[in-house]
Amino acid sequence: MSEDPQSPDAPVDRGTWPLERPVLTDGVVRLRGLEPGDADAVLRACQDPDIAHFTQVPVPYLREHADGWIAAQAQMWAEGTTINFAITDAQTGDYLGVVGIMEADHVRRDAGVGYWTAPWGRGRGATSRGVRLATRWALTEGGLRRLEAEVEDVNPASTRVVEAAGFTRADVPLLEEELKGSLRRFVVWELLAGQV
Repeated sequence: MSEDPQSPDAPVDRGTWPLERPVLTDGVVRLRGLEPGDADAVLRACQDPDIAHFTQVPVPYLREHADGWIAAQAQMWAEGTTINFAITDAQTGDYLGVVGIMEADHVRRDAGVGYWTAPWGRGRGATSRGVRLATRWALTEGGLRRLEAEVEDVNPASTRVVEAAGFTRADVPLLEEELKGSLRRFVVWELLAGQV
């Protein structure tokens, strides 16, 4: 006897991403999946005080964190929950940072967006370009219709990234959340499929 799909106990099909992880480029930056060879760059970048402060990376950030995070990427992709892209220089291949489409819900068709820039990748617009590429993919081929980014209100560099990528401030109050032992305030930004 088959399970009634309308039953509250029926399993929910949360959906998945397309089968192949995409590689995206605008000719200046290239987004690709994270690879074991990225661990050194990830480890070095995550020693940066701004990344340690403004993101959820562990502090102190150790080699085992980089290796474990990279190793988890295939499973997160297979589950359809998260895709993290390495932001790289399209010409040299140098690792510049990361952008992720996170906690995707394929029923509601929404997800969060997160990103950080390695200290050596800052000041060149690479992260804005990477966020723009990743979010356009998520809202088209990725099948989502709304993306949300929470940006701390005292982080102007991160605010510039979401603005440059086309996000608009959502009409909701500031969020107050604890992060690394302190209460922080976050502005909610959103990007809708109809805006790309």
